[in-house]
Amino acid sequence: MGDAAADHGGVPAIAFVGGGAGAALAAIALLRATTWLRLAYRILLIDEYGRFARGRPYDGAGGECLLEIPVKHMSALPDRPCHLMEWARAGRTPGRLRGDPNAGGTALASPVCGPETLLPRGVYGDYLADTLAATAAWASPYASVHTRAARAVAVGADSGGAAVRLASGERVAATAAVVATGDPAVTPPPVADAAGAGLAVCACGALTTAAGEADRLFAVGAVRRGEADATVPRIREQAEALAQRIADTVLRTPPGRR
Repeated sequence: MGDAAADHGGVPAIAFVGGGAGAALAAIALLRATTWLRLAYRILLIDEYGRFARGRPYDGAGGECLLEIPVKHMSALPDRPCHLMEWARAGRTPGRLRGDPNAGGTALASPVCGPETLLPRGVYGDYLADTLAATAAWASPYASVHTRAARAVAVGADSGGAAVRLASGERVAATAAVVATGDPAVTPPPVADAAGAGLAVCACGALTTAAGEADRLFAVGAVRRGEADATVPRIREQAEALAQRIADTVLRTPPGRR
């Protein structure tokens, strides 16, 4: 992954407003759903604090606070439910994997992690970041993932695509934009075409307005209306549906019809 703007020689860009767990899960799902099609596009994660793939809940700032859901339900890959357990057992972050968290340790040693283990939140953030990076490497050279530390204040449809306005006044053009800023009670979402206390969406994550679905605007995670308490397994379900929707209606659309 690297730092970049969204505009890159006409290659489609999917801009995520918010770069935490919801964005990571959706980006992973999108890369896995499209790479076999050899579609060329870029994913841009825009996060005010630069906590890419982690966000506030999983950045490790909470010390050794544990997840409330066991390992068996927290894999980022729905077709590989043991992926997180295998990652933990492999000791991918050896500086943090020590002891048994269920017995009061700081994290877990590789042979200890089992389906019922509750991981420290910071370790889960490491897992999401590692999985996103590995998936991006696998998707290369067709798709790529880039990051930008900046605060987005508005998002909307723009000339058949989407545009994200940053606090600096800069406008970032994209083929589509996904709002993934988490619980709106904690982090208010940017001003969007579909406004409200949480963003209204269709079953596949497209923002909805009084006029219908927005063509290039989506939302994933707790920011969606009525989803403030969405857990990672639920957000992963959203991410899979969203990835398929973006693949079918945005990335597989002939260039002249975007």
